[in-house]
Amino acid sequence: MMSDSMLKAAIAQVPDQQVRDEVVSPKGSYIVQAPAGSGKTTLLVTRYLNLLCVVRQPEEILAITFTDKAAKEMKRRVLSQLLNPTSEIAEKALGRSEQLGWNIALNSQRLKIQTIDSFAYSLVRRMPLESQLSLDYASLETAPTVYDDAAVEFFELMFADKQDELVETIVKVLSIFDGDVSLGQRVLAEMLQRRHDWIKPMQTILTALRDGVASDRLFEQLEDTRNTYVEQLLNTIRSDFDDDLLKRCRDLCRYAAHNKDVFFGDFEHTSDWNFLGKLFLTTQDVFRKSVNVSQGFPPCPYRDPPNIHQIDERARQKNIWLQVVDELQEKDYLDSLRVMKRLVSGEIADSQREKFDSLCRGLPILLQKLNSVFRQREYIDYPELNFAAQRALTNNGEPTDLALALDYRISHILIDEYQDTSESQFDFFESVMASWSPESGNTFFAVGDPMQSIYRFRHANLQLFQRTFKEGLPNVHVHARKLSSNFRSAPALVKSVNTVFEHVLGSTENTNYSAVAFAESSPANYSIKLDDDVQTMELLLIQNDATGFQEAQEVAKRIEDIQKKFGYEDSIALLVSARTRLSTYFSVFQDRGIKWKGVDIVKLVDAPVVQDLYSLVEAFNERRSKLAWMSVFRSPLCGLTLPDLEKLCEFETAEEMLACTKLSEQGDKLLSRVRCEFQRTLLESHLTFRSQIERLWYRLGGNLAYFDVDSLINAERFFELLESASRGGFRLDELWSKIDTEYVSESGKDADVEVMTIHKAKGLEFDHVLLVDTNRRTVADSHPLVHWLNYQRALLIAFNDLENPDPFYQFLLDEEKIRDSNEQKRLLYVAITRAKKTVSVYGRFKDEKQKPDLSSLLKYLEPFFDDATVMSPETAMIEEPEVKSKMLFRLDPAFIWSEPVPDFEIDESFKLPIEADATVDNPINFQLELVLGNLVHQELHRISRCDLNSELFDSNRTTSWRNFLQSEGMTNEDIPRMLERTARQLENVLADEKGRFILDRDHVDAQSEVSYTGYFKGEIQNVIVDRTFIDEQGIRWIVDYKTTAFSPTKKPEDIVKHSRQNYQTQLSGYARILQAIEDRPVKCVVYYTDVPLMVELESE
Repeated sequence: MMSDSMLKAAIAQVPDQQVRDEVVSPKGSYIVQAPAGSGKTTLLVTRYLNLLCVVRQPEEILAITFTDKAAKEMKRRVLSQLLNPTSEIAEKALGRSEQLGWNIALNSQRLKIQTIDSFAYSLVRRMPLESQLSLDYASLETAPTVYDDAAVEFFELMFADKQDELVETIVKVLSIFDGDVSLGQRVLAEMLQRRHDWIKPMQTILTALRDGVASDRLFEQLEDTRNTYVEQLLNTIRSDFDDDLLKRCRDLCRYAAHNKDVFFGDFEHTSDWNFLGKLFLTTQDVFRKSVNVSQGFPPCPYRDPPNIHQIDERARQKNIWLQVVDELQEKDYLDSLRVMKRLVSGEIADSQREKFDSLCRGLPILLQKLNSVFRQREYIDYPELNFAAQRALTNNGEPTDLALALDYRISHILIDEYQDTSESQFDFFESVMASWSPESGNTFFAVGDPMQSIYRFRHANLQLFQRTFKEGLPNVHVHARKLSSNFRSAPALVKSVNTVFEHVLGSTENTNYSAVAFAESSPANYSIKLDDDVQTMELLLIQNDATGFQEAQEVAKRIEDIQKKFGYEDSIALLVSARTRLSTYFSVFQDRGIKWKGVDIVKLVDAPVVQDLYSLVEAFNERRSKLAWMSVFRSPLCGLTLPDLEKLCEFETAEEMLACTKLSEQGDKLLSRVRCEFQRTLLESHLTFRSQIERLWYRLGGNLAYFDVDSLINAERFFELLESASRGGFRLDELWSKIDTEYVSESGKDADVEVMTIHKAKGLEFDHVLLVDTNRRTVADSHPLVHWLNYQRALLIAFNDLENPDPFYQFLLDEEKIRDSNEQKRLLYVAITRAKKTVSVYGRFKDEKQKPDLSSLLKYLEPFFDDATVMSPETAMIEEPEVKSKMLFRLDPAFIWSEPVPDFEIDESFKLPIEADATVDNPINFQLELVLGNLVHQELHRISRCDLNSELFDSNRTTSWRNFLQSEGMTNEDIPRMLERTARQLENVLADEKGRFILDRDHVDAQSEVSYTGYFKGEIQNVIVDRTFIDEQGIRWIVDYKTTAFSPTKKPEDIVKHSRQNYQTQLSGYARILQAIEDRPVKCVVYYTDVPLMVELESE
């Protein structure tokens, strides 16, 4: 990422500085195309600082990013500039803050720099009734088990006792899938996962069905949408062709059609365009090199020619064809011709009509089931959060009170990575800006790079960027600007990238197919000095390497060469398009002593410790799962030998296996230990499910059975996901879904190379990039049963009907392949533009033909094969590695778990309240203080989950406190005084700014009364932290509440001294445990609720 100092150093050589100065001005709205390395974060930060200089309140500015990491980075840089100004504009913004009393240093939460999901959630919380969403719901990016359950419950309605019409609807939906319930569930679950694509376009249809509109009207709407889509494609194609070129194409088509004796209607029918596409493209969708009689161009016979004139005409027509095909290639008409080949009519066949009708009538019921499951699980996915936020902003097309309030409060919007916006997110932005007007002074600012749009699988719609760039927004006059400076890469590398991608991306933009025109970059970083012999970009092709071993050897050699030539300080990244097949590289790296760090490479579910934990959970939860029990017995938690395992295989149930006494002497001891610990855990049903499994794992020696720190970190992450999966009742499939989408944590200190996917590398930069395994198929062929496309707020939909094929289905599918192909080109661009100094691209082949896979990244580099280094079997290293067997580990059969002694001292010098008789020698008053402490802690826990501005106390709370005190054995004489002290301490906390800050539920990862388990010096340590969260600077807070009452004459400095003497060791122990779990700075504080006073202690 570009630092401010780097940008300043290059400012004199920035070719687009005038554009930069224009777009960071607080006046005017802009959409900025900023290519790789152009310093867009600095652009956003500068614009934000400029806006701070003109607003009355910082909350008037909303900056939206798409990841938490990006939001934190932008906020960090804004705060850094405000706290330590390094520019005139930063000093001006700081002066504004001081003038208006913002006090940003202590109130950084006033800077509204957040993700779109975080902003949506804040709106939902403010308007729960309008959003129709409970404040208690958690939100997840996706919820696959919810979609599955909703689809299952949908088909279960077939067995309802009543509502014959409902049952009939479900049965008709099932008929779409030929009665295959399993297939129907999978398809409907997928539709729910992608419902943000179709739910709004379907709204008109669903409303019409509800109002009793006839099916024929619905089909007319669907057909009209299809035909409009086809007509728009034709209009686009016609406008792309200049008149002369189109005339020559028409003449060639007439000539060929005449020779083939087929009808050609001068481009009046879709079949005419089909004919033109096939005339110039092969079945593989590449340009023909020649034409023959099959295409309508008969040969020129040298024997018995009909007449000289006819020979001349045939030769002339072929020459014209060659000239036209060259021009079509030069002007990049490939995508247009691919579309022409496949154009079809939008008519819906009769065989499809019933399917459309059944699906449309079933979808409202399916959505009801989805909402029902969300309520049961008490969480929602991001699309539902987005819908809820839009409901909070609009009601029947009119802005709500919240929307009007936002219009008053939010005057300026900044959006990062705008090319990654989805259709539903765009609708959300429009809702926020719905009441804006050109005269209002509100501004919109978006920055992004169409050439880096690689998130179609996350529903990013590049067309939205392209449309805004061309047309602006309804309520805002948006100026479109382009940047060109590259501050990241060496000038020679920038030049190489321009040369390659001018060919790969081309110069033609096609909005419908997400094709972008290449925008050339200008070098702006002349501080990188490279020797003349350095090859900034190289392509290496390796033949006869089906396993990838030779490629891995060459990659390892390249890493070693880079370190020798450039030094060990230079960063190196190995990038892949997919995570599979990396084991060969890792094996070679290990053999050659190359240290690597994987970034989200290995799935959490693939970590041995997590696999064993999952088996432990499954065995405990489903006693009849023989496979799960055998996995536990084989794991290091038990470690039975193969002969003992074979004996246990004779039994069917867990009870029979655990009761077996016919194992070896060692096996009997191991099995007995497992049996005892399982039985002990069964008696702990009062604990949460996570606590039961976690304690069982520790007692079985889980923390000792794995050698590396990463395993303990991954185990802790597993327990967190287990707790999450237990929300609303534990489900094993929910747990699997969670661990299958998480990735292991790897320390990877002092790594020689970082390994990650191209998607993960986006936004990062490295001195050297190695792009490997590029001849892999990147896009799998897909033939979903239902295919749909959101088109101008309407829905294009078609079914994959094998008996009665719908031509429009294949047409939509082929169009998706074009969009996928265009995104793969951009993926290649993202990979190569991560580099600052050099890029090495590796492609391997199983033979010597060097024909890249048509859907691989390497395919787009085929024009550069002549300049590549080709490694033959003779020049490549071909020694295959030894296959190393995995070592199995088991604990000592005599291992017995015992409760560990904490690694920190017990706080023996705890000072009791100053009541005269409150001493250890007076157990009655000591008990009073303990009960008071428990009650205040309990209430602070409750308050930390509430809106601090809401009504927190009422008569019911006092009654609840009284009941608690009575249950703890307090007398009628003690209770009034205890109630008064409880109320006073809580009021003190809520009146204290620091107390409210600690209790704020909006903190990242905010938790109260949370249990942690750590492992230090061979011992397990279990602690309960009163309050913990992560602040805006990324610091983990550890808060310990103390209800101690001090004398009014006690000075604050004496309380600080008292805290450090009595609680430093305790909180240092807490800090060590949390720092072992996560790598981040820690702040330890003691908070006295009676004073109130916050005392910060040393974290180590």
